[in-house]
Amino acid sequence: MTWLRRLPHRWSISVRLALWYAVTLLVLLGLFAAFSYVSFHMARHRDFDQHLIHETRQLMPFVQERAGVPVFVALDTLRSVAYQTDGIYGTYVRLLRPDGRVVYESPNFARHDSLPVRVQPVLDVQVYSHTWEGKPARTRYTPLFDEAGLLFGWLEVTGFEWSLHRELHHLGLVLGLGIVLSVLLAALGGYWLARRALQPVALLTATARQMGADNLAARLPVPGGVQDELTELAETFNDLLARLAASLERERRFTDNAAHELLTPLSALRSELEVALRRPRQAAYYREVLEEALRDVERMTETVRGLLHLARLERTDAHERARPTDLVERCQSHLKDWQARFEQAGLRFEAVLPGQAWVCVVPEYLDEVLDNLLSNACKYTPPGGRVRLEVHRLDGQIRLRVTDTGIGFDPAEAAHLFDRFYRGRSAEGRPGSGLGLAIVRAIVEACGGSVRAWSPGPGKGSTFEVYWPACPVPVLSA
Repeated sequence: MTWLRRLPHRWSISVRLALWYAVTLLVLLGLFAAFSYVSFHMARHRDFDQHLIHETRQLMPFVQERAGVPVFVALDTLRSVAYQTDGIYGTYVRLLRPDGRVVYESPNFARHDSLPVRVQPVLDVQVYSHTWEGKPARTRYTPLFDEAGLLFGWLEVTGFEWSLHRELHHLGLVLGLGIVLSVLLAALGGYWLARRALQPVALLTATARQMGADNLAARLPVPGGVQDELTELAETFNDLLARLAASLERERRFTDNAAHELLTPLSALRSELEVALRRPRQAAYYREVLEEALRDVERMTETVRGLLHLARLERTDAHERARPTDLVERCQSHLKDWQARFEQAGLRFEAVLPGQAWVCVVPEYLDEVLDNLLSNACKYTPPGGRVRLEVHRLDGQIRLRVTDTGIGFDPAEAAHLFDRFYRGRSAEGRPGSGLGLAIVRAIVEACGGSVRAWSPGPGKGSTFEVYWPACPVPVLSA
């Protein structure tokens, strides 16, 4: 079988599978044929031996001893005429002295050559296969004993096995032809089945060749109604393509956003510096230009930090770092700082918190979500307004809600508020990078939650809600 490993690598998998299948079937059928042939051969020999034993039993009653020599007595009364028949159906009978000399032979010997005596000096039944006149024959020697237990001769019974060997030859021919035809048909059938089974692979290969960095939206075809290894391969490859497409999309979005958001302040910064350098100016003017340039640099730095943070969030698997965290406890730890900030902004702040609310998140990310939502509420709510923080336990979920009476937004804008750099019409002209809510959504979704926003309209306040799957209260070890 080692030669199969050396098959040309250019041969297709279908050809190699068909050859492996054919060779394996050839070996198995060959072993089965050899076992069948040997078993049939032995069985036919046993059947022929039974025939010789039957003929011996028929003749034994007519054998007697006279003067120490075996003779047949009243043999003409024997009903069987096999010892008189010639050919493959005849039985050739001889009586031998103890030393092997012939004292009697049946009439059918007259038409044949002399048959050598093969009896050995062993006082037991002896059976030999040999060739007589170029034909297979089998002889049985039965010892003859007198009343005193002394050997006085041998009864020799011989028959041609020509029909037996003819059947064996026919059986071998049939088995050989059957094996050859079976292997050929199996090889053809195996090749056809392999080609049919591997046809989806060819389709997958053709589809994969058409894909490129600019065509990752294409997907490998998945046969419907079938769930096998190839289907699993196609689904796995499609999942890989989806992840690659998402990764490239994040990279392109990062590049586009960075270029777009940095180009404007850089252009403004360059214009200010060029104007300042056209002619000599007062030191106060230069200081004013430098302060404005510093503000532009700070805005760009904030934008870059936000973009890098978003890229890191989308690249990191937060599930590996998440752990059971009490949302109520994290909110309470923020209230002291934020209450002071709300008081400075002239806002009323309310908090409605239950006893406990456990979620499986990264605690640092949870703090960032709280800070971004409360910062937005504080930034876009005019003095005298109100901000409300609520945590509720729902059916299998924990809801965090931040409500304000600020500038609000058009309900049609709700679907875009969490996009990068999106600024609602109500927020135009106000400070901010436009990345806070995008970071909130990235964190929440990375931890298996969801976020939504809604507002009755501009100037009517807004509500932001975050949903996380509730997790069991952890059991503290003693």
